Amino acid sequence: MEVPEAMQTRYVERRKQDLEVCRKNLALQKFSELEKVGHQLKGNGVTFGFDDISVIGKRMEVAAAEANVHEMEKALKDLSHWVKQHLN
Repeated sequence: MEVPEAMQTRYVERRKQDLEVCRKNLALQKFSELEKVGHQLKGNGVTFGFDDISVIGKRMEVAAAEANVHEMEKALKDLSHWVKQHLN
């Protein structure tokens, strides 16, 4: 099923908001919150036609479950790159 462009655009905008929240949660080491966001991205990225964000979400989910700050930083860097790439 093809997802309308307007829905994809809103999806990307929400990921930009998620990124800011995740950065704050990482600074506070709120790994359970980071794990929730990662799980959501893993599940809904494919639905909106963004397989690559599902991969990032899985990495976030695993990093958060392991409280692995380094891997979470890398995943958030990739999420930031993804958001920038899809907003333009």
